[in-house]
Amino acid sequence: MSRLERMQHGTFPAPAIDLGLEISPSARLKRRLLRAVDRRVDPRLIAGLGSVYLSARARSRCAVRYDGGHWIHRYRTGTVVNTVLGGLSAEREDEKTREVFLFDYCPRPGDTVVDIGAGVGGEVRLFSRLVGPSGRVLSIEAHPATFRCLRRTVELNRLGNVTPVECAVVGTAGPVLIEDRAVDHIGNGLTTDTAHGVEVAGRQLGEILAAHGVDHVDLLKMNIEGAELAVLESSLDVLDRVDHLVVSCHDFLALRPDQAWQRTFAPVGDLLRQAGYTLRTRPEDSRAWVRCYIYASRPHRP
Repeated sequence: MSRLERMQHGTFPAPAIDLGLEISPSARLKRRLLRAVDRRVDPRLIAGLGSVYLSARARSRCAVRYDGGHWIHRYRTGTVVNTVLGGLSAEREDEKTREVFLFDYCPRPGDTVVDIGAGVGGEVRLFSRLVGPSGRVLSIEAHPATFRCLRRTVELNRLGNVTPVECAVVGTAGPVLIEDRAVDHIGNGLTTDTAHGVEVAGRQLGEILAAHGVDHVDLLKMNIEGAELAVLESSLDVLDRVDHLVVSCHDFLALRPDQAWQRTFAPVGDLLRQAGYTLRTRPEDSRAWVRCYIYASRPHRP
């Protein structure tokens, strides 16, 4: 998930409040004030206020509770779990998933979807419904706190066809460090900073698929904060078994020379073309992060 997307979902650790989607300076000030209040107020009271506000905003009942470090948002169309209160409703998450990730290919009953960088599970409910009981979803997330939200999202929504996998997908297998920003945990990426990182297992994509008996992938979604090129370069043999991909590149974040490693849009596109895919992009979209998405499909596999 991009940093802009994370700002839309909320940026405070639990128990925390993020009831709006604004990102203006005044909104950031409001968030800081809310956070200060939040430290002094019983989460049960905040949950009650949040239920009222979010129900009104979504025009559909939202029941909120705080449990075990997680905010549980129960909407009519599904349950959203996060370390922040607020963010998108279940219905809006599904709409966003269709509009952003499923722009080129929409999973069908019986499909297999592999979600690398699944976050807290914003897309997993829709993926699960689309593939149905005969399909399956492999949801992979590296950061421990984020993974706990993902696993609870799967459990509370009773997604029996989803398998959560806790690891980083990497080019070279072995332990790696992932950023450990509690305030912004959804956007934690790989790092070499031992003072601000937590060690997690790093596994190659081919090994993960083999371990879970996946021999064919209908849709591979990848959103891993700039590490996508290394993973794809080490997975060329796997791509022979992947029909469709949606890859979130992060060039829009590479504003300084030392961030050049995040400029993956062009090399990822070249790699996928050479692997036999037809590509689609969205250069006219007003959102910079959407312009950095690459949608790839094999011509003979509609």
